[in-house]
Amino acid sequence: MPKEEKDLLRKSAKGDAASFGEIVARYRYLVYAMALQIVKDPAAAQDIAQETFISAFAALKDLRSIEAFPSWLRKIARNKALAWRKEQDRLAPLEDAGVLPSPPAASPMETEGERNEAAAFRKEIRAIVSSLSDTLRFPLLLCYLDDVPTAEAARFLGISEGAVRKRLHDGKKKLQERIVRMAEKTFQEYRLPRDFSRRCICGCRRARQAQTKETGNRSERG
Repeated sequence: MPKEEKDLLRKSAKGDAASFGEIVARYRYLVYAMALQIVKDPAAAQDIAQETFISAFAALKDLRSIEAFPSWLRKIARNKALAWRKEQDRLAPLEDAGVLPSPPAASPMETEGERNEAAAFRKEIRAIVSSLSDTLRFPLLLCYLDDVPTAEAARFLGISEGAVRKRLHDGKKKLQERIVRMAEKTFQEYRLPRDFSRRCICGCRRARQAQTKETGNRSERG
């Protein structure tokens, strides 16, 4: 841990809110990503991150080792996120009976079809990201939410920087493979049916027959 950070933590432990504000700035996305991975709700993750820092500031004076701060903070965030999820599971039946939140207002130029397509795409991407193991998904969240350096992510996770880089590489590879498969599946929906040419020819023949018949009828009437 850098000496500057240790000094900030020591001042924070004595009640210096300004120093702790700098700690919050350094760890905000790390804590937010930890919460987001568990609760899968950005708004809830923000609230949990805020509660985590408030609790940490109050309890920092009792932390025995400054060096343990990253893992200690991670544990606080994890426990709060798990508690939130447990409470949501308990309230789920009540929420199901309630009114669903309205979707964000769409641009006047955006058609209903475009909105549905965009919503379906976002749902697919979220499903792909969620399908990754925690081991791979969490480093991706940490390092791509706000370009958190791999060294900072490693320190927060309690693993080597090399391990973080390896997980990022593996996670990106799996994401790419699954997104490509999703794209291929989507493009399949736009492919013409195998008998498209035959249908066209049959349609042309029917049209020609109808046209010939109509011409004959006109000749007879004339």
